[in-house]
Amino acid sequence: MIDNIINQIKKTEKKANEIIASSKKKYTGIIEEAYMDAGEIIKGADEEVKTMLLEADVKAKKEAAAEAVKLEKDFSQRIVEIKNLSEANRENTIRKIIQRILD
Repeated sequence: MIDNIINQIKKTEKKANEIIASSKKKYTGIIEEAYMDAGEIIKGADEEVKTMLLEADVKAKKEAAAEAVKLEKDFSQRIVEIKNLSEANRENTIRKIIQRILD
């Protein structure tokens, strides 16, 4: 009877060791899979960041070009305004000089 109990305990220990070994193997598999998934997520995030940076760069260049065109147009208009004002002042000055000469 004691031999039966000892044999039963040995069988139970063996079964427990098998369960522990199986659990360790599953645990290792789960951890490895998690690392692979994390690697894929990081790779995907890196690619997404690169895409976002390229899109932002393209957008910034387009906006800068549009702003440059606008500034150039504004600058051209301002130059025309200054030339017109200068011409008007010149004519006014000439008129005043002629008026002083005649008076």
